[in-house]
Amino acid sequence: MRCAGTGTAKDPHIHDLFSRRPAPLITRDRVFAIRERTDRDGNVLQQVDRQSVMDAIAKARAANCQGIVVSLLHSYRNRHNEAAVKDIIAEEAPELLTSCSADIWPIIREYERTITATINAYVQPMVINYLESFENALRTMGVVTPPRITKSNGGVMGVEQAKRECVQMVLSGTASGVTGASYLASACGFDKILSLDIGGTSADVAVIIDGKVAQGNGEIIGDFPLFIPSVAVTSVGQGGGSLAWIDGQGVLQMGPDSAGSLPGPVCFQRGGTQPTATDAFAACGMIGHGDLGYNAVKVDVAAARAAWQPWRKH
Repeated sequence: MRCAGTGTAKDPHIHDLFSRRPAPLITRDRVFAIRERTDRDGNVLQQVDRQSVMDAIAKARAANCQGIVVSLLHSYRNRHNEAAVKDIIAEEAPELLTSCSADIWPIIREYERTITATINAYVQPMVINYLESFENALRTMGVVTPPRITKSNGGVMGVEQAKRECVQMVLSGTASGVTGASYLASACGFDKILSLDIGGTSADVAVIIDGKVAQGNGEIIGDFPLFIPSVAVTSVGQGGGSLAWIDGQGVLQMGPDSAGSLPGPVCFQRGGTQPTATDAFAACGMIGHGDLGYNAVKVDVAAARAAWQPWRKH
């Protein structure tokens, strides 16, 4: 449910004459209009027409939708009509998860507000399932303290809020690393540092000055912009598990595809066959002089070198 808008004129690759925009997360055949209107000052000119919402719900059900994104014109100034639509959905179709753009992040531009709410709805079923499993596991272990979930801006939220606003945790891992680096820098008396957080799929760099982490409101997740408060981090898709590949010009590239934790790099001997950045480190003698992770991971240098052998001409 969203109204038509001007979208954005930004191209994903401005110097590529053949550049194409990414396929939308919600296809046009699943966009349903409803009758309502709020003006630019936040005045409700037309209340939500209940029948049009009922018609949209019927179409969403027929399309086997798991949830609905509600994004209405000028709702950043007044969320009254979005809230009314949400109430009708809760009453008539409680099985459908609902994400309202003004609840997720009430920013002025329609496209940015809608895409942020759409990303929230896109991951919501999986996040809810994960968080409920996490809570059950804690209860089984006898942990009674309510868990707190890190947000992309470095703060925390309760589980119920995380289920509703799961997009707030998209960059939570990165935010946690930068927050930890900020604390350590302050404890050690360093007022200006760069933090470098390298994981299996990405390398993240952040600037920390006087113990304060820079904040931002715009990030890119895959091919889509995300507009929520977040720790300002620059990321590249190259981590320890980044896979090597050859592009159309025969040039060796790394990432962003990753071997993941399983099978992982070839040198970890867990079934990996395609060389990764970690295998390059092992083949060059930078790692592999001893086991990693308190002897939990054994590094097979010979396997890493063998994996890179067919790529030597590149």
